[in-house]
Amino acid sequence: MVLTIPKAELTGVFLESLAYGCVYLMVFNECMFVLRNRQHSRPNDYLVGTAVSLFILITAHLVIDIVRNMDAFTSNEGVPNYPSTYYGTWDTWKNIVKSGLYVAVTLVSDAFILYRSFILWGRNYLITTFPFLLFIADIAIGVFWVYTLSLVLPGENVFFGALSIRVTTFYSITLAMNVICTSLIAIKILKIQRAVSSFSKGKEAQVSRLVPIIVESGSVYSAILVVMITTYTSGSPAMFIFLNSMSPIIVSAFSSVIVRVGLGLSHGDSHHTTGVISSARNPWATRASNRNPMNSQQVYTPSFPDGGVQVSLQKTIHTHIDGFPDDIESRLSRPSDYKHKHSPADYKPGPVYAI
Repeated sequence: MVLTIPKAELTGVFLESLAYGCVYLMVFNECMFVLRNRQHSRPNDYLVGTAVSLFILITAHLVIDIVRNMDAFTSNEGVPNYPSTYYGTWDTWKNIVKSGLYVAVTLVSDAFILYRSFILWGRNYLITTFPFLLFIADIAIGVFWVYTLSLVLPGENVFFGALSIRVTTFYSITLAMNVICTSLIAIKILKIQRAVSSFSKGKEAQVSRLVPIIVESGSVYSAILVVMITTYTSGSPAMFIFLNSMSPIIVSAFSSVIVRVGLGLSHGDSHHTTGVISSARNPWATRASNRNPMNSQQVYTPSFPDGGVQVSLQKTIHTHIDGFPDDIESRLSRPSDYKHKHSPADYKPGPVYAI
């Protein structure tokens, strides 16, 4: 069976509806619940703004896709092969709005992963300068993509010509920016985990350390972008299947990161908490709320320029910095140094924060 554009569009909308209803809505509901009930800290504006913006854009994109499907397969039924004619007309306002919504979803997602990289690396502008320039270029190319689409003549092959160049460039820049940000996030998380590796032993701890890397680094996003570029450059109608269905899948992945940040489980989160410290990131940590205040361990709080790190005699570490600087990591790898250099009288209790 030959895969045509109408079949690809219909399949893509079906998968998009499935991913939206069965995956994204549940993740979004959990995301908003976590942000509303965030203890001891008001919801972060950029987390709420990102979640709500993506919800509006994804919902509007799905509505447009369903309306276009109904127009293609239920209107003008007397016209032979009308779905091919409908989907071969690219300059309709519905198709332009759909493409504009997709570009907007991509840019909001890119901005989110870029900002996460910025936060995780201690708000280091130098580290994120090049990804930021790629993001600006992506905005410009995305606008040109939507504008060029409005100039495509009915029946014209969209896999060649000016539109093809702009679409390929848009995906390539997005992929490059996401690969860089993914690498930055993964490297930083690995550095943090290596700093506390002496506190977590066994294969289970090693496997648990892979989860935040995969979830938070945007690896799924980069993988789907590779598929998009491959199918588009090959001129395969399968591209429309991925184009229609990838948005809720991608946004679900980023919403999962927002949930982790809202719960205080994510690396780089700086809000205060008195609840459970993430076992996924700190398998050796204990419940701060369950400690007996009369018998709690005294904690030494050294002064660091980039944030505070507390090391208890039970090897429990709490910090409220956005990432571990190198000098802190080297000290965390040798917690016994604190015991030799400081007497118990030097240890003073300090506030507890989540990594």
